Amino acid sequence: MKKIALVLAMIMALSLCAPALAEDTIKIGGIGPLTGGAAMYGIPIRNGAELYIDQLNAAGGINGVKVEFVWEDDAGKNEQAQKLYYDFYDDGYAAILGPVLTDQCNVVGMLADEDGIPMVTPSGTAFDITAGKTYVYRSCFIDEFQGYVMANYAAETGYKNVAILYGADSAYSMGLVAAFEAQAKVKGLTIVAKEAANFTDIDFKSQLTNIKNAKPDAVFLPYYGDAMALILPQAKEVGLETIYLGADGTANVVENIADKSLLTSVVYSDHFAFDSDDEAVVNFVTGYTAKYGEKPEISFAATGYDAALVICEAIKAAGTTDHDAVNEVLKNISVEGVSGVISFDENNNPVKSAFVMGFDAEGNKHFVTRVDP
Repeated sequence: MKKIALVLAMIMALSLCAPALAEDTIKIGGIGPLTGGAAMYGIPIRNGAELYIDQLNAAGGINGVKVEFVWEDDAGKNEQAQKLYYDFYDDGYAAILGPVLTDQCNVVGMLADEDGIPMVTPSGTAFDITAGKTYVYRSCFIDEFQGYVMANYAAETGYKNVAILYGADSAYSMGLVAAFEAQAKVKGLTIVAKEAANFTDIDFKSQLTNIKNAKPDAVFLPYYGDAMALILPQAKEVGLETIYLGADGTANVVENIADKSLLTSVVYSDHFAFDSDDEAVVNFVTGYTAKYGEKPEISFAATGYDAALVICEAIKAAGTTDHDAVNEVLKNISVEGVSGVISFDENNNPVKSAFVMGFDAEGNKHFVTRVDP
């Protein structure tokens, strides 16, 4: 109770010297790819965020003020993301939702922290995006937690000997591997083979043959879905029959692979379970499908929704769009999102659950188990 009272007192003090919600609209800027290869992530994230803003405005907005949400395409390019950030900042936007990809998150996050404007990425999972920053947050869990989750899953499932195939040119892949190896050691797993390739490679048969010869119970594949769609058929071709463990980048493999029956050997960590019967999840999926004419395919649609929710709840609680007042609320907030209850740790990372997901022979995703922090 003392902590809550102190937080409220701080918010009230900040609000006395900050502008109240007297604007015609509250402006929130979204940054992420709507074109190029990464649009498969940017579009669902934008859609999820827009769904929340539409629902919020239909219910009266924030303290009676409507929210104007403007999403701009950075095409997955740092220079474009930087330009869009300056446009939003110069126009007095209350907060930034995004960016989507790690590189753009690092560029915009540095600027947002220097300028003191709250930023919440729904999909930037690299630890350094928020580490040491005051104004930068995320609604997704970090890469390290996913490596931890999948090592625990391997141990609890009874896999003793595990191999790794990773992208040596990817901070995403290397961060996951480091966390997986650390937790595998804690759990007593043996890494029987560790092979490197690049995210841009198209032939993995040499690495997969080496892994096959090591006879693993499971293989950790911290790749995105387009690369996994190449790796899985090649693994079959070289005679490697095992279980494949992935992270959130695995989610879109179903859109890229021809033989969907290969996916029955894949499990991966994700931010959201679409087949949950939780009321908030059902309402989200129903609302998304009604608005866009299709079900959400990747969990970042849900973290986009939750990023918008976190920002708007912070503005509502602060009673102002003043950046410092909103940021003070964010540091102490606890809200129920569609991907779980969200609060933030000392590095502005969300404290939330992760979900292990699998596929059936037609490529439909299904919930396997939940791993709590």
